[in-house]
Amino acid sequence: MNLLLFGFKASGKTHFGKLLSHQMHRPFIDTDDLIIELYKKETDKQRSCRQIHKELGEDAFRQLEKRALHLLKNVQNSIIALGGGAILDPKNVEFLQTIGALVFLKASPEKLKARVLKDEIPSFLDPKDPEGSFYRMIQEREPIYRAIRARVIDTDALDEAGVLAALSSILFLEEPPNGF
Repeated sequence: MNLLLFGFKASGKTHFGKLLSHQMHRPFIDTDDLIIELYKKETDKQRSCRQIHKELGEDAFRQLEKRALHLLKNVQNSIIALGGGAILDPKNVEFLQTIGALVFLKASPEKLKARVLKDEIPSFLDPKDPEGSFYRMIQEREPIYRAIRARVIDTDALDEAGVLAALSSILFLEEPPNGF
């Protein structure tokens, strides 16, 4: 069974995904890397996700992301970090639910804002109003994230070991015992 981590940018999907993958001896896949690889294969250009998003625009980027997600169709027993916008499309959610268990890594808007705005402003935020556009994004996405049938882990309420224990327990609860 795959464990699919989703949430806002800087919620810890990649961080906790890599740690859990190491702890559980499972492959780790970041869908941002799949997008980068697919874009390079299709265009012969090496770009970051941020650069690809800026170059293609929102709609074309989401189409590329959808194609990248479908590369996961035959992936088994992996820890997968999804991009923050990957689950905004109900068809993506429907597909992802067929390949694994979804887990929403939730963090407070204050913690997310501090992490997101400390470095270069992401391409999905308005550079003229990064804080305002950040809060608008939270208001738009939070109800969508909460509506998805998924386990929720509040990363503000747990330390790193607690988050890893919660993720491990989801794997143990979701997977059938050997031989059944």
